[in-house]
Amino acid sequence: MTNSTLLRFSAVGLLIGALLLSLGDLLRRAVDSSSGSSPTMIAASVHDHASVWLAAGIVSALAPAFFIPGVCALVATTRGRGSRVVAVGGSLAVLGLVASAGHAVAYYAPFALYSRASTDAATIKALDDASEAYPMLVALIIAFIVGVTIGMITLLIGLRRARRVPVWAPIAAVVFAVAGSSGGVAMGILGIAAALAAFLPAARALVVPTTDGASAPGVRDMDPTSV
Repeated sequence: MTNSTLLRFSAVGLLIGALLLSLGDLLRRAVDSSSGSSPTMIAASVHDHASVWLAAGIVSALAPAFFIPGVCALVATTRGRGSRVVAVGGSLAVLGLVASAGHAVAYYAPFALYSRASTDAATIKALDDASEAYPMLVALIIAFIVGVTIGMITLLIGLRRARRVPVWAPIAAVVFAVAGSSGGVAMGILGIAAALAAFLPAARALVVPTTDGASAPGVRDMDPTSV
C-alpha cells in the first residue's frame, strides 16, 4: 500500500471519526435532553430509549478507531512552521481519544444496566456518587476532556500555523469544544456542524493542496532519507 493510499484512508478516517464522535454526543442528548439531569432521571430516560442509547454508546466507542489514524497522519505530514504545535496537540488529542473509548463504555453501559436490572433510585445515586470519586474514572474523564478539547484546538491552531487549514478551522474547533460542554440537542447539532467545519479542511489537507497553496507530502517528502 502506497503512502498516498494511506493518506487517503487517514483522511477518510479523520472525517468519519469526527462525525461519529459528534453524532454519539447528539444521540446522547436526544435521550438525556435536560441539562443537569439526575442519574435516576437519565436511567429512566434510557429505559424508554434503549436502542438510541445503545447506538450512542457504540458510535462513541468506535469513533477513536477512525479518528486516531487521521490525527497521527496530520502530525506525521506536518513539517516546519507549526509542526511542534501540531505534535503537542496531536499527542493530547490521541490521549483524549483513547480515553474517550473507555469513557463511552464507563458512561453508557452502567445506565443501560441500571434499566435492565431495575435498580432502585437510591442505589443508582449511590453508585453515581461513588464513581465521581473513583481515581481511575476521574483520570479517564480528565484525559478525555483535556484531549478532546484542548488537544483538538491546539492541533488545529498548529495546522493553521503550518498553513494547512483555513483560518476558520481552529475557530470551528473552539465551537466544537464549547458545544460539547454545553447541554441541549441544538448544541449537539451545532457540534456536528463545527466538527465538519474543523476537520473537513484538515482531512482535505492530507490529500490535496490547501487554499494557501501548501500541499500534503508525497512519497518522497515522507521519506526521512530523501534530500
